Amino acid sequence: MATLQYTGIFALLMAEIFIFVLLILPMPQRWKRAMITWSSRSSVAQRALYFVRIAFGFILLLFADSVMRLYKVQKEKSSARLVDEHAICQLKLQQFYAQRNTYLTGITMFLGLILISTHSLVGQLVEGDTGASPRLVTSGPGSSKAQVEKLKAELAEARKEIEELNKKDRDMATLKKQADSSHKEYMRLADEYEKLQKQLDSSKEAKKDA
Repeated sequence: MATLQYTGIFALLMAEIFIFVLLILPMPQRWKRAMITWSSRSSVAQRALYFVRIAFGFILLLFADSVMRLYKVQKEKSSARLVDEHAICQLKLQQFYAQRNTYLTGITMFLGLILISTHSLVGQLVEGDTGASPRLVTSGPGSSKAQVEKLKAELAEARKEIEELNKKDRDMATLKKQADSSHKEYMRLADEYEKLQKQLDSSKEAKKDA
């Protein structure tokens, strides 16, 4: 009976490996989308997934039993002092079966969790691609015309902003030129004022001497 159980677990492990290879295998996007859609919506797939979850519960129990058996065998091996070759071979055989069952059940559960996560991730990616496709390429000439009009409006708005920026740059350049000319005029008037002041000072000194 135990051999039949672990044979079924091995068959489930082979099925998990096959499904996992199908999920990661490079294939056309429509094939992968059809496969994910079928596995997500088909009643047969949902029923199979339900039985697989029940099987995982039994596998978890078998995993715990295998770990306990392995611990028990190792404890007997370390505590007992066996001299009989047959007893030693029997104990090693029990240890081998316990280790095999532990590895088999543990790997099956671990790969099952990875498979569920991978299926969910691939499904989200496929749904994301499906949802993005209608936004990128919409059906009908009316929607394409609407997109063209929207792009034209955005281009016109961008062109208007560029013209405003260029106008501001021109205004700034004009103000800078006016400021430079005003500064030059101020410096010229200051020089003339200084010259006139010197002339007045020299004329006042000449009158005093006279």
